[in-house]
Amino acid sequence: MRPETGCGRLQISEIRDILSFISPDFAIVDSNSVCGALHLNQAAELSLLAHEGGYNLSKDKSTEVLLYLTGQRQISKALKLAGINQSTESVAWVSFSKFPKDFLRIVEIDKEVISPSKFSFSRFDVDQDLSLEIKQKIIITKTAILSVQSR
Repeated sequence: MRPETGCGRLQISEIRDILSFISPDFAIVDSNSVCGALHLNQAAELSLLAHEGGYNLSKDKSTEVLLYLTGQRQISKALKLAGINQSTESVAWVSFSKFPKDFLRIVEIDKEVISPSKFSFSRFDVDQDLSLEIKQKIIITKTAILSVQSR
């Protein structure tokens, strides 16, 4: 089964309501950490491949998604950069198995929340004078090399 991805705006005010959905096969991240659908889908696919190939950095595919989205090798750093918290207003998700049936009761689908135009490129030290398309390609490349970076 291929990963299913999506994104949207939270329809709740209590963060614990969404935290209950996170599982080893269901990742939920702050949408601000995603540089477009291509970036999210890549992180999902790379996480799945890492687990299938035995070169995963975390025991859960959902945590591996965080690592690939942020280009981090440490889970604690990835959580700070992409994890959801009380100030999170919109999220992106990756499902590696059965999609939680009640999840869309608390999230309104909105593909614009992961638009590359809303992404902060500064953390990746990307030249601001480049086109949005080029900047997105740089982010996708920088985060994809996680599995081949030296430890």
